[in-house]
Amino acid sequence: MSSRSRVLAVLGLALALTGAASGLMSAAAAADPATAPTVSPIDSVTVVSAGFTAGSAGEELSITVDSSTPLTSMTAHLYATSTNADTLDSAMQQASTGPQAGESSWTAPVGTLPLGTYNVTMDVAFPDGTQMPGTPAGTVAFQDTPTITLNVNSVLSHGNQDPVISGTVTVQAPGATIGSAYADQPVTLVASGQPDVTSGTGGNGGFTFSLTSPQPGETFYVEVPESMTVAAARTSTMSLTAQSDLVRMSASLSASTVRYGTKVTVKGTVTYAPGAGGFVALTGQAVRIYAGTASGSPVVTAVTDGKGDFTATLPNEATSVHWLLKASGPYLNTATATLPMKVSLPTVITGFAATLSQSWQVNYRGCLGLQARVPGSIPSLTGLTIQYAERPGGPWHKLGVPAATQKSFVCGNDGRTFSGTLPAQLNYAYYRVVYAGATDKAGTGYLSSASGTVLAWKYEDRITSFAVSARTVHKGGKLTVSGRLQYYLSKWRDYPGQPVQVIFLPQGSKSWWYIAIVRTNSAGLFSVTFTDPVTAIWSAEFLGNSTHLDTAAGTIPVRVTQ
Repeated sequence: MSSRSRVLAVLGLALALTGAASGLMSAAAAADPATAPTVSPIDSVTVVSAGFTAGSAGEELSITVDSSTPLTSMTAHLYATSTNADTLDSAMQQASTGPQAGESSWTAPVGTLPLGTYNVTMDVAFPDGTQMPGTPAGTVAFQDTPTITLNVNSVLSHGNQDPVISGTVTVQAPGATIGSAYADQPVTLVASGQPDVTSGTGGNGGFTFSLTSPQPGETFYVEVPESMTVAAARTSTMSLTAQSDLVRMSASLSASTVRYGTKVTVKGTVTYAPGAGGFVALTGQAVRIYAGTASGSPVVTAVTDGKGDFTATLPNEATSVHWLLKASGPYLNTATATLPMKVSLPTVITGFAATLSQSWQVNYRGCLGLQARVPGSIPSLTGLTIQYAERPGGPWHKLGVPAATQKSFVCGNDGRTFSGTLPAQLNYAYYRVVYAGATDKAGTGYLSSASGTVLAWKYEDRITSFAVSARTVHKGGKLTVSGRLQYYLSKWRDYPGQPVQVIFLPQGSKSWWYIAIVRTNSAGLFSVTFTDPVTAIWSAEFLGNSTHLDTAAGTIPVRVTQ
């Protein structure tokens, strides 16, 4: 069949039809035995194919059959599958000359047949006058034919990790020689390992898909679903392959011999060769830095900028070390660099922690010791200072020093523990401990060191609009205490659902007592009424919680009279 064939669907091919199969006769013939045509028991017709082809006079219906005896005529009937309406009744012309047994091809023009799918039956006649009406010839499709053109780079690489699949779809009508854009119609991407994705074409029939982190070996294709007027189509299946690009790295230290605690930075450049091209900057690439060997987690990770350059500050090390730098990633070879550094070892502060209690107290602890494998011991905790700052980078202010008489325990490398409690100056602050250094009686020096920073904070609270209903109350009379509890987050905000204690200091007493606990409402307001027991100073307090600091209202005196 020619390349312009419109044979899109045929059902019931190779269906052997014999005269003994009475069910193949038309309904009218079966209803009236007296007028039913006679079919010889030896007559049989098998449908080989049925569809549409391009003929000299336009599109033609073409049916090829295999008959046991020659056929003298054939009439085809087309019924629309959607409505079962009789759409076309056409006498067929045999392509060969004269009746013959075996395979024979029959054609008939279809004229202005509407696009769609059709059930086909045929009436055939034999030379002896017998007929076989209503013979099913399958289902045929008279549809536009789509063509899909793809544009995709199927080779996965560092620069092509999520391949974009684009293309266009055109459709060609039956008998047409030029296609047109398949605009605003569905197109589906089918990829192994990923859900199918359907998108609409643009006005020019164009479409675009993207594969998300596919793996080498996965396959994909694009298809156009069949409709009543358009045939289904799909591209060939494509497989994803992969290539690894060559990576190079250069790096250097700011100093190759340092005292412990001195800031040391490493900087360098990472480039790679995409495909067969020259080396270019590798941007956004992680450079992992290890102390010694590349086992475990890196001590620090740098990221290259738009020029492929990177820089990082190295952590303190207690011994001389060979820094190992590695740069690798998806579809990249691994580049390494080794940088030796000689270190002089001072003191180190470890295990520093600071927490803020709800009563504005900073609890701290830590260990001042020598770095690993440094002989000796810390003589005392003299020179330690706890500092605080509003920002992690300072400026730092003195909060206090550990008590000189505190009991210490051995920690770290022959170090001493320290701990204590100091009043907080801020509700949100960073803390660290610094060691000024010292010299022991033997002249051994202990170099200065500092801990890392720790953030400790809680929300700051306040009680506003604190009021009492009266300044003088008769004995046995009622007193109402009210106010509003708020906390600060960018601005003062109402704090609902919290317990507030109503407290009083009786006249002549040194101890405060509470008489009631009331919860704030949705607006942070509280109010409670009770019998005023005694002349006293009244206030209210919120004891705080795991996230909020305590606070107290102002004081108001109330006198109880007889």
